[in-house]
Amino acid sequence: MNDYRIEITNPSNDHPLIDYGRDFNVWGTLTGKIEEDMTLSVSLFDEEGNCVRKVSSSKKKDRNVFIGYAGLTSYKEELDPHKEKLKDFGFPELQVIDLGDPSASLKVAPIKCFYDDARFKAIIVSGTDIKHGRIFDTGIGYTDENGQPYETLEKGNYTIDVSLYDSDLRLLANTKKQIRIEVRKEAAIVRFNPDSHKKAMIAWCRENGFAIINDTLPGYLEAYLGTWYYHMGLLPYYRSNDIAVYQDAIVHMFVYLCDPTSTSYATELAYLQQKKQVEDKDRFKAYRYDIGEAYLGKGRKYERIGKIEEFEEDLHICRIDLLKNEIKENVFDLSEKDIEDVIYDTRHIKVKAMENFAVCGIVKPLQLRKEDVVLMDDNTYRIDHEVKYIHYRFSDGEKAYEEDRKLLMERIDGESIGTSVYEFYNVFRFEEKDKGKTFEITMEIYNDEGKMSECIQKIEAEVL
Repeated sequence: MNDYRIEITNPSNDHPLIDYGRDFNVWGTLTGKIEEDMTLSVSLFDEEGNCVRKVSSSKKKDRNVFIGYAGLTSYKEELDPHKEKLKDFGFPELQVIDLGDPSASLKVAPIKCFYDDARFKAIIVSGTDIKHGRIFDTGIGYTDENGQPYETLEKGNYTIDVSLYDSDLRLLANTKKQIRIEVRKEAAIVRFNPDSHKKAMIAWCRENGFAIINDTLPGYLEAYLGTWYYHMGLLPYYRSNDIAVYQDAIVHMFVYLCDPTSTSYATELAYLQQKKQVEDKDRFKAYRYDIGEAYLGKGRKYERIGKIEEFEEDLHICRIDLLKNEIKENVFDLSEKDIEDVIYDTRHIKVKAMENFAVCGIVKPLQLRKEDVVLMDDNTYRIDHEVKYIHYRFSDGEKAYEEDRKLLMERIDGESIGTSVYEFYNVFRFEEKDKGKTFEITMEIYNDEGKMSECIQKIEAEVL
């Protein structure tokens, strides 16, 4: 056994918490000369020592991956022709016994295991479907070797056991890891792009003890070619595992780059909306940067580090950007190439006539009606009557005019990195005839049915 070694890397850390009701990966590394016909097995034992789950493979680099499965999202064909590199990478979710009849073993959980010369991957299934304890169905419904459904694994302490055997089933190496299956007490909904924001979020979550799940969940296919273009894998299955993190936790959501297609918005937040938890201040808390970004103005006169704050009002004005270029509405370039200066105290601002300025702000996620959040077959939600625009009113004391400006701000970091449902970057310009006047600008939140909140924000703008 001295020539071989096994290390479990996922689940990571010592005695990790696995969320009740979801499946989990067991991944790791192998050291030693791995032969073609060795057996790699992954077992799960309960506190009494009973083996409650077991998966195994007896063929190195088993390429029997059902790449024709209709529910698989992967790289475009020209990037990975016939998915040959995917087969080498290993995706045990679609491992089958016979590619001539993939449906015969597609649902069989005990074969969902893969190993090569240096690593292994396996899936431990908790419950088969909603009838057997899951929050969402998986889209596949993995069963035992006899086609019988699994009941969701009970809460408690378990031991993962990974063993490597030679062709005569003599043990070559073994390792164990203790885990606990439990309902998480606190969790965070955050995005991790760009890097400045990612660093801030990791530090913030660590300081506050908010859980971030860094381990890959079953159903998710990593960017095995090195470049990420979009989420890949068996996405309904992945979402069915991801949602278990939020089932009864106190949720801390950081409102930044919340793209309408993201899991954060279309599944995680929507699930909380459907449960009417967003309106519960004891169960859901929303946060933001005071200036809208983790960091602005490096080496410039307006340089500032963003301060993380919990939302106090439904609408927050982050800053006013004085612009030196003509730019598109609701597009913010993180290079700041279009910014001349920034005003952080937005109560009273001075702007020049005929020069553009942008109002940058964030809306707190507001509770929607349950009937406006509808679960779809892919485990995302259709969301109706969401916040749509900011209603502006400009008054110089004698005349007033009003206009609506949309949200859905897009960030550019060399290229687009996504849009944000709750953020806006609305561009305005006062005319030459407005010079010398002072305008009161009021702002309110609207959706397609009308006003969503009683919150009103005001800016006093002096036109130079």
